[in-house]
Amino acid sequence: GGGGGFFNLAPEKVGKIKVTTVCLEHGKKEPRPRTPIEIRPLSSWTDKAEVVELCKMLGRGQIDQRSAQVAAWHLQDGMSWEQLARKEIKHINGVREPYFSRIEIMRAMQIVQVAKIQAEKNPLKSPGEQETAVNP
Repeated sequence: GGGGGFFNLAPEKVGKIKVTTVCLEHGKKEPRPRTPIEIRPLSSWTDKAEVVELCKMLGRGQIDQRSAQVAAWHLQDGMSWEQLARKEIKHINGVREPYFSRIEIMRAMQIVQVAKIQAEKNPLKSPGEQETAVNP
């Protein structure tokens, strides 16, 4: 704690960090705790400014993970709100339940609107462009 999200880990050391994430590839199997995870830049997964803004909001703790996941699959994978609302968990005993709650989907709709507004304000830069800091 107190590092502002930064930490130092020597190359020969192993560490554990807890990171709140969303899946950007609908249909992939759930990762398991023992599955190695590769940390890569977000730009290697998406060129959609709205998805980048969504991930920033999640990283800052401004939105909950479940609603962020709904929004991510809508923005990144083009899933409709109806498809997301119909998504189910099918239990071994045959019981089915909604994958996302109505409230999570409603929050996701709001998140998408905010992400689109933020994306218009902060368009993605092409790799050759320099980002400059502006003091208001």
